[in-house]
Amino acid sequence: MTRAHWLLFVAMLVTVLIYAVGLDGPYLFDDTFNLMPVRQWAAGRLGWNEVMFGNVSGVLGRPVSMASFMLSAALGNATPLDFKLGNLLIHIACAALIYMLLLRLFLRSSTTRSIGATTAGFLTALWLLHPLHVSTVLYAVQRMAQLSSLFVLAALLAYLQGRNALDARARTKAYVWLFVGFPLLWLLGLLSKENAAVAPALCLVVELAYFQRLPELRRALAGFYGLTLITPALLALMVLIVKPGALLAGYAIRDFDMTERLLSQTRALLDYLGMLLFPRGERMGVFTDDFAVSHGLLSPPSTLACLCALSAISAIAIVLRRRSPHLFAGWFFFLVAHGVESTVLPLELYFEHRNYLPSVGLLLMLAGMLSLSRESVRATGAYRYGMSMAALVAAALLASITWQQAGVWRSKEAIVEQAVRSHPGSLRAVQAKMIAAINRRRYEQATALISPMSRSADARTRLLSHLDMISISCLAGRPADPTWLQRSVADARPKLTIAEIQSVALLMQVSRDDGCHGLSQQQIADAIVAIADAATAQSDAIWPKAQLRYAAALIYGRIEHWPQALPQARLAAQPKAQAEVTALLIQALAHTGQRTEADRQLQSLSSRISPDDKPGQAALKIAREAIEVSTQATPQNRETNPS
Repeated sequence: MTRAHWLLFVAMLVTVLIYAVGLDGPYLFDDTFNLMPVRQWAAGRLGWNEVMFGNVSGVLGRPVSMASFMLSAALGNATPLDFKLGNLLIHIACAALIYMLLLRLFLRSSTTRSIGATTAGFLTALWLLHPLHVSTVLYAVQRMAQLSSLFVLAALLAYLQGRNALDARARTKAYVWLFVGFPLLWLLGLLSKENAAVAPALCLVVELAYFQRLPELRRALAGFYGLTLITPALLALMVLIVKPGALLAGYAIRDFDMTERLLSQTRALLDYLGMLLFPRGERMGVFTDDFAVSHGLLSPPSTLACLCALSAISAIAIVLRRRSPHLFAGWFFFLVAHGVESTVLPLELYFEHRNYLPSVGLLLMLAGMLSLSRESVRATGAYRYGMSMAALVAAALLASITWQQAGVWRSKEAIVEQAVRSHPGSLRAVQAKMIAAINRRRYEQATALISPMSRSADARTRLLSHLDMISISCLAGRPADPTWLQRSVADARPKLTIAEIQSVALLMQVSRDDGCHGLSQQQIADAIVAIADAATAQSDAIWPKAQLRYAAALIYGRIEHWPQALPQARLAAQPKAQAEVTALLIQALAHTGQRTEADRQLQSLSSRISPDDKPGQAALKIAREAIEVSTQATPQNRETNPS
């Protein structure tokens, strides 16, 4: 083994030892949603095809990722440890591919050719040990991002093989790599997570940085980029023009529009860059909902500054392309690799795991900046020794932060506690700690946590906080302040988000059987209706709004106020509504004497519920019973006016 290989092996070993600390950590957020089918398959309750092809997280279903989760479950016991151990192994595999990619690129530049292997080894070690990747490796479902990155890296290596073969005039070999190997690996990446769409654009970055486009090669290159880059880009543009909702519908439940998201991403990208260069462990994590929206170039003012900085770095990289191809390639690798999740799609503004692949570009940038020094300086033993020592110190510092973060990821409580300290403006973090306090019946602590958020400058935060304060009072057996409900209604927004669903669901649960002293269920239902009515920027078909309608109808139904429940149930029962929503509509129709429509809705519901759908069958039973009860109460089956 060479020195570089030993270096890489030691870095991999240290990485495994560090991450082992957090492998038995908890599931988080969408882990449960995505991995529950895998666990059901492992228990023999679902077929493999339902798991592999039934995921709805992405446009393409991500079957490769789901298959890998099934493999982890088959080899283990479908526990968090099994899935996270698989993530760690993929992390190691990605590092091996990064080393090979860097080595091949370094060999194409005279400034790094003589030290290519050692430099690639050191830089790969830094990537392996970087703490920003903890929230990818130890977040089970982020295997999707890892596998996508793995196949993109493999696809880039395939491109380099094909491109080198083109230069060597080995056309058959080149075409196999470019038109068979690359598309196959790219497809596997896309079927892992849609982020892999950036692979052809990354090839273009590499092409512009490292290769000469000789006239006799242009036809082959035009065919490759026409097939993999231009055609998909035109198809995506066509979808945006003809059916924009297919890609942009998610903005209906966001606090920002596309322009605001694009402006915000200028700040996010610079923040990512800062965290990669100067990682601060206490600031890391998954609770990043406190990242502010940029409403304009000067709101906040840092938006314009970040846009100028990104433009300036891009201009410098372009100017220095020939002198330092690594700098050019690294910077635009970083930007292009963020192309899916940091541009127009209506995703949340900020997540660390989005840097898993883009951070490879930073490695090239570092090599590029070092290559700008004089060759006479780079050739000295003192320079090489100094750079080696600096890399070892950097690796040690990164390893220490990563070890600390891996320890935090051993428990959800520690993750939340760190987030509350470092992101006091994160409502999600505060609510997570609040729920933990509620589960321990520490209601005073829960109130103390959420009360400051009710004084936030953000109206939605105030709305949610007041609803949560009511829920805590109900659970504690204390009278709930009616003004909190009034303030929630006053702070209602033109758009509803998933956050409202969660707070309303908690309130709906704790207010059952008149469990809220000082507030009646009628008042609570009326307030929920008012909040939904205020969402004038959304149609009732939008899921959060439909869910609030359903919650209000359910509460009205509890207190037998069916005439008030009916209009809310109608609005909630959208064409693709869940069975329990339609069942509630049937109940409301039956209880208000509208038997004919109730029967029609029952027939429709019966036709779309399979015998194996236990929740659906339960909802169907409730609907039938409601019709039977109404029939017994009105033997003549006479239609009445619900008003």
